[in-house]
Amino acid sequence: MQPATPPPSDEFDFVITLKSNSHRAINITSQVLLVIFLISYFQFLFRVGMFGSNLWLTLIPVFIIGLWLYGWVRSSRPGFQVHYRLELMMSAMGWIFLPIFPGHLLMGIAYVLMAILERWVKKPDEFGFSKAIIVRNSFPQKKYEWFEVDNVMIRDNLFTLDLRNNRVIQKELNEPIAPELEAEFNSFCKEQLHFRL
Repeated sequence: MQPATPPPSDEFDFVITLKSNSHRAINITSQVLLVIFLISYFQFLFRVGMFGSNLWLTLIPVFIIGLWLYGWVRSSRPGFQVHYRLELMMSAMGWIFLPIFPGHLLMGIAYVLMAILERWVKKPDEFGFSKAIIVRNSFPQKKYEWFEVDNVMIRDNLFTLDLRNNRVIQKELNEPIAPELEAEFNSFCKEQLHFRL
């Protein structure tokens, strides 16, 4: 959690980043889609002949495999999140521009949608707090007015947002914060809640 420096249109007094969920299912889906594309693509290249004037066609799978390996090597570093957006977009280009099989345009569009979805799903789960509003920067983005909130606090590295509709959001913070900052945040929220009563 830190004092925010957001875009000028939305000023937040505090931004809280919550611990990320595992993106294992999304990563596996992305990898399966890439394997499907690569198999189809290499079959196409061997069918039309990948040497001679078509040699440039091998660049798309070479870039995809190179980016994939780069992400795999970097994933051993703590805190590094692997993204497959670029590989999926390159696969989409391959599907769209080459007549690999009937329906290749639909496959290209599906890959573009998966690349966009992967970007949104892997966004960090953040809450921005200002005196006017609370914004959850997740997929999809949600906004809460202070009058909708019954209580909000951080205690022992655990964030709790209790809404008046009996819904509770409780999750660990991404990283521990100083007790002074925790007290400052809790005091800020208590003041906003008291003001809205």
